[in-house]
Amino acid sequence: MITFNYLAAFLTDVTGVPAVWVPAVLTLFGVGAFAGLSAGGRIADRWPWRALLAGAAGILVCSVLLALLSRHAVAVVPLVLLLGIAGFVLNPAIYGRVFTIAGEAPTLAGATTVSAFQLGISLVPALAGAALNAGAGVASVAWIGAALAAATVPAVLLDRRISSAR
Repeated sequence: MITFNYLAAFLTDVTGVPAVWVPAVLTLFGVGAFAGLSAGGRIADRWPWRALLAGAAGILVCSVLLALLSRHAVAVVPLVLLLGIAGFVLNPAIYGRVFTIAGEAPTLAGATTVSAFQLGISLVPALAGAALNAGAGVASVAWIGAALAAATVPAVLLDRRISSAR
């Protein structure tokens, strides 16, 4: 979500997309999010760790490519769609994993997961704001997104290892 929070500024200030086209590109993100949720739920039902890893890796790759290709609208616009897909493949996989772990307390698990999402949504703009206040450009937000996605991969692998050992 860190890249999405600054996507309008990224598109207009870095990529050079005219402001009139920003809603259309944001719509592409939404279409990608819908596709990611739809596919992610199906994938997570059969292969939860694959869905988690695919989502994190997808966000990582899309974020790196957005940062590297930030000045090329012809690359950035489809990457926004792919970022929506990758980002939202994770959601059903995360919820499925949480409910599997906390099968005895599903209401608490659901509430805690929603709270964790909200905390993350609140913290990522602070990370981006710190980078921007330090003088980094708007394109740096994509690098932060890549770093956060990269940090997710070892957590997923550790969870898989712990769960397999049980």
